[in-house]
Amino acid sequence: MCKSILKTLRIKDKNINFSDEVIEKKYKGRMSLFYYAELTYQPTYCENCLAKNDNFSIVKNGKKTSTITLLKIMEMPAYLNLQKQRFYCKTCDSHFTAKSDIVDDYCFISNKTKLAVLNKAQECRSQKSIAKSCLISSMTVSRVINQAASDVGQSSFDALPEHLMMDEFKSVKNVTGKMSFIYADAVSHRIVDVVADRKLKSLKDHFYRYSLKLRQKVKTVTIDMYEPYMSLIKQLFPNAKIIIDRFHIVQSLNRALNMSRVHVMNCYRASNRPLYNKYKSYWKLFLKPFETLEAFNYRKVHLFKEWKTEKGIVNYLLDVDEELYNTYHYVHELRRFLKENQIEKFNHKLFSIHLSDVCPKLHPVIRTLRRLATFIENTMTYSNLTNGPLEGINNKIKLIKRVSFGYRNYDNLRNRIIITSRLFASTTKKEIKQPKVA
Repeated sequence: MCKSILKTLRIKDKNINFSDEVIEKKYKGRMSLFYYAELTYQPTYCENCLAKNDNFSIVKNGKKTSTITLLKIMEMPAYLNLQKQRFYCKTCDSHFTAKSDIVDDYCFISNKTKLAVLNKAQECRSQKSIAKSCLISSMTVSRVINQAASDVGQSSFDALPEHLMMDEFKSVKNVTGKMSFIYADAVSHRIVDVVADRKLKSLKDHFYRYSLKLRQKVKTVTIDMYEPYMSLIKQLFPNAKIIIDRFHIVQSLNRALNMSRVHVMNCYRASNRPLYNKYKSYWKLFLKPFETLEAFNYRKVHLFKEWKTEKGIVNYLLDVDEELYNTYHYVHELRRFLKENQIEKFNHKLFSIHLSDVCPKLHPVIRTLRRLATFIENTMTYSNLTNGPLEGINNKIKLIKRVSFGYRNYDNLRNRIIITSRLFASTTKKEIKQPKVA
């Protein structure tokens, strides 16, 4: 019976002797399971004066009973009534209590319960939800997370990944600008650290804590199109190549194309309502890659009297306005060259277009891409390095904040973020494709 209890509770301490008695009784308003055990052993030395236990200089001196919170068993609260042996040292005239690895000193929550808290903290759950499932208070959950984060999350500034990715996320109200900075390893996707705000001064103060030798070893830094980061990276990482995340490139092109469609659509709002409705209804087809549009499957479609294919609908709407036609094909060709990593064709298309031939909504995007052309070349050279993993982490941060009804304290939010990334080591291995050297 005792062996079955040990296996059920996953207790391996041989100094704990369980009773066969398991009682089910009401405790804190709920029916709970109570296990009974005794912790005793013969100490080899005194924990206070460190004197050896010779000639019975340390003797047993009563017991101290502790009620320890365990993990739920069959969805029932479980507790361990543990009688800890007390010892008396004749050498220093002091007392001490027997210790076990199942629970910390002066604590009544088992270490298995604390591990369960950390495991649940990686999920998109509120601290109150975690506390309720582990039968502890939300403040205890916060303390466990903060303690674990201080153990695994403190940056030593003695190591830096060769490939970095940087981004920002909406933080707490008392942070300057309400935006915090986060950076991670682009290969293992492990968060390196979180900085309270994204001001250039704060970022410089943070990264200058790394030695110049470490910063010179950084090969690439992947960012979005936030230009202040670019000047910062050139100062901090002199040998690093800046990579613009391709998602943000495509997003800026799609946004400009969509705004151009809306501009043309509004021109027919009063004069040609049927055409206006067609532009409004089929907006998704404008953003769909041209080569993936259905060209042979004719079917009856909404707002058209004749049968149409997807490509036929797009061509019909593009033929109405020449600027929209040029804008559409220009955007989709840039997207295709970017997807296929064709650097020369992308640059030729980017610099050969005349701004007067496309819609005005696309002009600022073209100027920006031309200014960042060198960094976009790096995007296509290192095709498997993106900010996607970091965007996923930011999305998880948003979910955690939402289910928790927000965070007030920045340190608590940072610790929760660190726990989601650093608690368990990743086994993912990603190959970095180096650019071909002629």
